[in-house]
Amino acid sequence: MKVLALFYSVDGHIYKMAAARGAESVPAAQVDIKRVPETLPRSILKQIGAEESQKPFAHLPVCPIDELADYGAILFGTPTRFGDMCG
Repeated sequence: MKVLALFYSVDGHIYKMAAARGAESVPAAQVDIKRVPETLPRSILKQIGAEESQKPFAHLPVCPIDELADYGAILFGTPTRFGDMCG
């Protein structure tokens, strides 16, 4: 089964959780880790010091919406904003 670990991470914490790859221990699971596009402008990322934090996962591809149907399971990783899932 194809599994997608799809995440959004400003400072790298959610990426580290997605990279744990626990789903890979399931027999016959093919796990892909992809990210969603960054929503914050570069200038804001620089101000909050997130440019450096995002370097470890900058090489991961952004997942286009039309690829979502290719997966049998999707694991979402998202930080919270004011107690709710970020946009």
